[in-house]
Amino acid sequence: MANTTDALEPAVLERLAALGGHCQSAEELFSKFNCKASQQSQICHRLQEIGLVTWQEDIVRFGLSVTGKTLLKLDTSVWPVTPDQLLVLRSCARGRISPQQIHARVPANQRQGLLRQLAHQGLIVVYQTAIVEIELIRQPGSASVAGDG
Repeated sequence: MANTTDALEPAVLERLAALGGHCQSAEELFSKFNCKASQQSQICHRLQEIGLVTWQEDIVRFGLSVTGKTLLKLDTSVWPVTPDQLLVLRSCARGRISPQQIHARVPANQRQGLLRQLAHQGLIVVYQTAIVEIELIRQPGSASVAGDG
């Protein structure tokens, strides 16, 4: 009763191994396969569940929550956020944006962390994420990728 996702898993693992066990994005990993983003996500989740890969998820589309909108209306002396978090909130005050649209004063290498904090605090709503930094941690049937036996 194998579905197409099950059938693709070995090929995806083989491709990841061919890429040196590391891949920057799901798009790169799945570029040779004809499958939808939802199927890519399902495969990555499954491979992580069984301990073959690890990956991170980046926020790629977000906007202010009702709480975030309310916060921006408050007196600046009572804001429970850092200056960089405030810049992120102000950046998305007019609607949904991507991390590249955050104010330039917020360092690009800190944006994902800030977005995760703001989402955790309920100040932004995450509309879309992407699987990134996919790492092969062990081959099926082996102890680990780096293991020397």
